[in-house]
Amino acid sequence: MVLAFNFAESSGAYGSSGFVFFGDKTDNQNPSIKASQISIKNLSNKDSLSYNEAEASAKGGPDEGDSADYEDISTIGDDSLAPDMAVITTITPESGRDSVITYKVESGDTISKIATEFGITVNTVLWANGLSSSSYIKEGQELKILPVNGVQHDVKSGDTILSISKKYDTKAEDIIAFNGLPADGVLEVGETLIIPGGEMPAVSVPKPKTIVTYPKSNIDSSSYFSFPTSGRKSQGLHGKNGIDVANKCGTPVYAASEGVVTARTTKSRSRLGAAVFGGYGNHIIIKHPNGTSTLYAHLKEILVESGSTVSKGQQIAAMGGGFEYVDGKLFRMQGAGKSTGCHLHFEVRGASNFLAKFSSY
Repeated sequence: MVLAFNFAESSGAYGSSGFVFFGDKTDNQNPSIKASQISIKNLSNKDSLSYNEAEASAKGGPDEGDSADYEDISTIGDDSLAPDMAVITTITPESGRDSVITYKVESGDTISKIATEFGITVNTVLWANGLSSSSYIKEGQELKILPVNGVQHDVKSGDTILSISKKYDTKAEDIIAFNGLPADGVLEVGETLIIPGGEMPAVSVPKPKTIVTYPKSNIDSSSYFSFPTSGRKSQGLHGKNGIDVANKCGTPVYAASEGVVTARTTKSRSRLGAAVFGGYGNHIIIKHPNGTSTLYAHLKEILVESGSTVSKGQQIAAMGGGFEYVDGKLFRMQGAGKSTGCHLHFEVRGASNFLAKFSSY
């Protein structure tokens, strides 16, 4: 590995860093360029993971307000939930380094790998660069690398050592010592501090209240429609008047009433596949003669074609939405969309969703 440093003047207690790091190495272990994720792999008996078993928590589907005019997206890379773990060599950081350096991402790099090489945590890299655990990095991208575990803070008007230490849950004396500040901890607005051992405060995002609406109708949906599948309710009304029914993947899915089919499929099975077709993944829409329509999402298999006419109670698909092993790796099931387990997301448009009154079907 080759290190090239350009030195610049420093000012204040910390000042600006002129260190730039460029790596010169080759790593063919991981050709994808992305942030790593924490994975769990059952090495002793993977068959014991019964991902086809229905879970009461299995749910998923589009959020309220998702546009019906969704667009498919392309997904990239090997996005298995249990990737092969290549041997990683730990490189001890430079002795006594107290400044931020810039690292240019190379082919095969992941955030986890970079963090290990510099002897810091993944969160330290993420926080310094405004990234999240689901962020991807690309070749040539420049990342800030802190000298120690912690965060970087730009001093603002009103900041004190005490307020900063409380914000990042660390000791005031450690901040003073690491940044060479005066003993009284006097700060200058605009200076940048390294907060050793600091952690970014958790951001509390209130969950928006879901308001389910549908057009007024005189249609008695409970008599017009029949049950689209069997199972138990795993999520109540959400999205566009949808109900989730959990059961084993492969459970038959039936047309709730006669009508004309529109079927949409995707081969995506990665994490990004959750965005395909607004989160529905593989799904069917049936337009019924009375002006209503029904939607069936997260399908493992679709048995009818777009433009075909189906009768009430006819099997049209098989339930999906779970996970499966492919070549020894655990993947989201193909076409699962936004799903946490095997279930059917069922919507009624133009009338009430009659499944809302039941807990099992």
